[in-house]
Amino acid sequence: MFYELIKKVTGNYLVAFFSAFLFSVNGLIVAYGRIAQYQNLNFFFSFASLYFYADLWKYPKNVIKSSLLGTILFCISLYAHWYAVFILIPVVFFYSVFLLNKKYSNKYKLGVTVLNLVVGICILAPFFVPYFQYMFTHIDANTDYADRILGLTNPLSPREDLVQFQLYNPFLTTYLYLIGGLLGAVYLLKQKQYFVVLWFILVFTGFRSLVSYSGLHFYNFFFPLVVLVSYGFYFLVERFPKYSKYPIILILAFLFIQSYVIFVDHKKEYPFEQEKILFLTTPKYTHEKEYRHKTGFTHQRKWDEINDWVNEQNLKNNENYGYFTNEYPQITKYYMDTEFRSDSDFYAIGIKRPQSFANDYGFPQIKNKRTVHEIENGNGETVVKIYRVGGERDNKK
Repeated sequence: MFYELIKKVTGNYLVAFFSAFLFSVNGLIVAYGRIAQYQNLNFFFSFASLYFYADLWKYPKNVIKSSLLGTILFCISLYAHWYAVFILIPVVFFYSVFLLNKKYSNKYKLGVTVLNLVVGICILAPFFVPYFQYMFTHIDANTDYADRILGLTNPLSPREDLVQFQLYNPFLTTYLYLIGGLLGAVYLLKQKQYFVVLWFILVFTGFRSLVSYSGLHFYNFFFPLVVLVSYGFYFLVERFPKYSKYPIILILAFLFIQSYVIFVDHKKEYPFEQEKILFLTTPKYTHEKEYRHKTGFTHQRKWDEINDWVNEQNLKNNENYGYFTNEYPQITKYYMDTEFRSDSDFYAIGIKRPQSFANDYGFPQIKNKRTVHEIENGNGETVVKIYRVGGERDNKK
């Protein structure tokens, strides 16, 4: 869908290919493709919406059909996640081109606009009317969320976005996006083609100014950014066809291999283990530097099995042992039925290479413990050790 969108907007098959390839091998996008969350719906319906809205710019004969399809698909994307509002930047551009087109009468433009508004309201109202009613009657809960996520900020202020980006794209991607994006922007400006450049500038400044905590949602930058990088490639191919072809092929091949090794080849559990990609070794990540989001990486520690085992032991021994772990409690609470505690009578659950990046899973600080259970992964490696700590029965022994 992204390829078809960029091909329609740019009219350039090579730029469309580069854009789709770069987007598809971006580590964060690959990670989202591995999980069942809203992002993939958001991507598809946003791209499909822009694909039809672009007709108002490129193929103005299909105004009614294309604008209605664009509106419907945008509404569906908005249902997937409200960050779909950031594609309104190109939508406004496409629609402005239609409104400024002198081939159509003002009456016709007004009719098309009203029709799209009515359709959009009919789709969104069933959810957003009760949603806003609830929001205005529960101000405290909603302002708490808004205070954490939204807020006016300096768009150039340091944030963890780059650190998170490099976690998913550990080597040359950052430099490729920076240099290729600048090269593509200069090329487009010289060609007096401003759309993609303005799209990136507006979405970057808008997102960074209005969203104080972006999490991993900075993927909104990628849509126009990979197009800019692709124009940088196109400029090199056009200007230096003899010398640029093979370096570009090598860059694309490396990005593909990097994506495969990190997300498909499970011999190493990146980023919880260092991964070697060709001749490069990934950085070693530790708990000292907080990486709040590790979506889509291969990591299975059989918490359902751990919970069943602890419940079985409590039932068998007529006890109510809690648990303690070196993993994030925010993760374990969704699996464990017993209480999280470390004062007395608990099972210390040591996770090898946890998402918390806590290296030690033997709990040397806990003295009166004994190993009671171990769990292996599919390769026969022990990845979970469970220690029993405290209790009258243990003291008698």
